[in-house]
Amino acid sequence: MRTGILITGALGGLGHALVEAAAQLKDIDCIVAADNKEEILTKYISDPGVVGIFMDVSSQKSIEEARNTIHDRGITVKYLINSAGIARFFPISEADEARLDAIVKVNTYGPVLTVSAFLSDLVQNKGRVIQISSDNVRLSGLFQPYATTKIALESFSIAMRQELGLFNVDLVLIRPGAINTGLLHEVASAEIPDTNSIYKDYFQKFTGIAQKEVGRTVEPSKVARLVMKALAAKKPKRIYSINKNAKISFLTKFPQRWIDYLVRKSILSG
Repeated sequence: MRTGILITGALGGLGHALVEAAAQLKDIDCIVAADNKEEILTKYISDPGVVGIFMDVSSQKSIEEARNTIHDRGITVKYLINSAGIARFFPISEADEARLDAIVKVNTYGPVLTVSAFLSDLVQNKGRVIQISSDNVRLSGLFQPYATTKIALESFSIAMRQELGLFNVDLVLIRPGAINTGLLHEVASAEIPDTNSIYKDYFQKFTGIAQKEVGRTVEPSKVARLVMKALAAKKPKRIYSINKNAKISFLTKFPQRWIDYLVRKSILSG
């Protein structure tokens, strides 16, 4: 069996950078690039070191089928990087089941189910899991279910890290700030899903404020290099952060009541 690294969301800006950076790893034989778009099957076809696999992380069946395909190709996964993610902006208090499912299944359930599917590989190889989280977990806010899904992912990951540690498998969280990818620009084109929403006017103010508060961005290649550092470390940190948002760092020093007041004030007067 060949030893490989599995990267989900491989067609995204960060995912593509991770595939390129993974070529430097010396203890694997191949890179498995996974995504839920058919393009992944031909994207890396000219690179013998990369195997493209269709995998929809929002579906347990798809994850398990991808695992079987990977094994059929004689590959066992040593490193798993859960990079797949989607950004959505909508009033959480107006959310319906379908809207919540769409983001939670990808951002929260997906990384957990992928670890579960490849657990035997990770244990056998004494491997390592990298979970791509977000700097926004430090300050959840209105209309931002993306941050809440990442908070949930981190809670799941703490439990999994302790469980995996029983078999000498490490799990590491990466918390990037704003990355210069298409995911970042979702807020610029965000529209409220329900035109009859009671939050319609406030949501419009929010999108305008959010675009200004993104702060400086970091290139995907820089985040990818940090991920490779976390994979190579003999004793990795539990959390690696990059490109922290200075305003978030400032606001987290305040009591939650003050934060709520400042957010409300900014929206009402924005």
